[in-house]
Amino acid sequence: MSESMDATPNQQASPTILAGLGSFKVKFDASDNTRSKSLYANGRMQVKVQVLVSGVDADGDVVHVPTEVMESIELIHYSSGKTLRDGWAANIVQGRFTIEAPPSAAAGEVQDDDLENDSIHPQVRTFWVSSSSAGTTQIGARLSLNGVRIVSNATTFSNVHDSSVTLEAQTPETYSIGLFDWFQTRRGNEEPGNRIWNYYLGLFPKGQQIRLVDWIVDGVEPNADDIFAGGNKLNESKTNYMEITLVRRERTEFITYLPFSGNSNLHTFTADAITRQEKRYSVTVNDREGYLTVVQALSEYSKDAGKYKVGNVLHFRAIDQHGTEHKLAIRTNFHERNLYLERG
Repeated sequence: MSESMDATPNQQASPTILAGLGSFKVKFDASDNTRSKSLYANGRMQVKVQVLVSGVDADGDVVHVPTEVMESIELIHYSSGKTLRDGWAANIVQGRFTIEAPPSAAAGEVQDDDLENDSIHPQVRTFWVSSSSAGTTQIGARLSLNGVRIVSNATTFSNVHDSSVTLEAQTPETYSIGLFDWFQTRRGNEEPGNRIWNYYLGLFPKGQQIRLVDWIVDGVEPNADDIFAGGNKLNESKTNYMEITLVRRERTEFITYLPFSGNSNLHTFTADAITRQEKRYSVTVNDREGYLTVVQALSEYSKDAGKYKVGNVLHFRAIDQHGTEHKLAIRTNFHERNLYLERG
C-alpha cells in the first residue's frame, strides 16, 4: 500500500518567500504626488516623508514584506546614498511642529509623472524629517532584503528603483521688534487696592499672524511658569506688592494671591500698608489665539513678610508655530509699574 503525497485541505501551504520588490517609492504622503516641499531650518519643524514598499515572490506575485525588512528602511541623501547628515535628521516620532513653511520660488511644486494608483497596496514606513542648517537636499531610501542592500537611487546592481523627494530648508525669519504685538488688559473686579493686568505677546509680520505657541527661559523647567519680577514693601506709587509671571501656553487659568485690607486708613499709619489678609484670584490666561500671556499682579498693600525687590530684564525665547525661536526681553519698570518688550 502506497502513501499519498497530496496535501489535504487541513494542511497549510508552504509559506510564500519574498524574492524581490515590486515597488520602492519615496513620497511625502502615500496619496500625495508632490515632489518638493519647504521647511524652516530650525531643528524643530518637520516634514512627513513616507517610504512605500511592495514585495513579490519568485513568480512575480504580490507577497507581504516582513517586519524586519520594513524596519531596515532608512532615509538617505539621494546623491551620495549616505544616511541623513549635515543638519538633516529623520525621526519615526512626530514632533509638535509639522506645519509647512511657505514655498519659495526656488522650491516650486513639481508633480510626480507617475500618477497611476498603486494596485498592489504597498506597505508604508513613515519618517519625520527636520534640518538645523539651511540648504536643499534630495532624499531617497534604502533597505536590506535577503542580505542585499537596495537603494532608491538606481545605483544598486540590477536596481530599477529610482524615487526621491526634495526638501529645501530655509533660514528662519528674524523679525523687528515692531512686528510683535504687545499690549495689556485689566482683569477687573479686584478688591480695592488690587490690580491685575494681562500682557499679551503676538507676532504679525506683513499683517499676517504667526502664532506663538511656547517660550524658553534658561533654567526654567518646561512645564513651569516663570515668576521673573516682583517685590514686597516697594513703597512705589499705589504699589507695595508686585508679582509678574510668564505663564505657560497650555494653561487656561492662573491663580495668584494679593494682600488686601478693608481698612481704608491703613496708609495713614504706615507707608508699607502691611496686612495679613490675602485675596485669591483666578485669572483667565491664553485666551487669545497665538498669543503668550504675562500676568502682572499689583497691590497697594504689603504682605506681612520681608522687604524684597527682584527682577529687571527677563531674557527669553518665544517659539512660533513653525518651531522658530525669537530672542526677546521684557523690562520691568517698578516706578511706572509697566512692562516693556525689547529685543533679546
